[in-house]
Amino acid sequence: MSRGKWHMPARPRLPDPEQGPLQRFAYDLRELGRGKVSVGWIAGHEQTPVSRAALYAALSGTRLPTAETISALLRWWVGNPADEVPDKDETYAEPTWAWIERLPRGHEGRRLATEWRMQHASIVRNIEQERDYRPKAQRVTIAVPREQERFIAELHKLLQLTGLENEPWLMLGSYSSRVERYLAGEAIPTDTTCWNLVELLIDFLPSDVDLLDVTTRLRRSAEAARAGRVRQRRFARNRRTSSS
Repeated sequence: MSRGKWHMPARPRLPDPEQGPLQRFAYDLRELGRGKVSVGWIAGHEQTPVSRAALYAALSGTRLPTAETISALLRWWVGNPADEVPDKDETYAEPTWAWIERLPRGHEGRRLATEWRMQHASIVRNIEQERDYRPKAQRVTIAVPREQERFIAELHKLLQLTGLENEPWLMLGSYSSRVERYLAGEAIPTDTTCWNLVELLIDFLPSDVDLLDVTTRLRRSAEAARAGRVRQRRFARNRRTSSS
């Protein structure tokens, strides 16, 4: 599939495959995408659940990409949404990787996507194990960043659509306590949790609501909120270090 040219931001950070598994993974991923549909095109597609910045970051090796980010790239680079069969039962499929099962039996993309998925999972495990042995980062107190405020507004608007925003336990059950923490700015859900929340609300939302659009907006705002908190904590630690 060759739709569009390969585009990268000006002066991108090129990964060095000799600098460890994360850099090697990013390097191999860039090579996989050469000659394929561009990152900008993927980012602009309505079915892409992550931001353009997250897609490019995955190709730089500067940070550990989420499974959602890797899945979004692989769906276009080893799979092909045009080949997917959309009427299969996905009740028990993991949303992030459900597209693999929608590919026809014997499709080469099924094997390649599974191999990349396993490779990514292995890198995640190794990095998390390394983090367990690192000294804990200095705890700092920060205000709720503007990105998280936007996420809270997005979640609140979604609950308002149900008409039961004052009684979330009727819709969410055990998830209601989590939602209270999200609305209070005490926590931010993962991408998978965002998907689960929307699924729990499906029966209470108006029939004309575009569920894919709702889920995408919620996940993207949560992603931005997490990045905002990381930025705020970094600034707070730097201020504390410079003043000591």
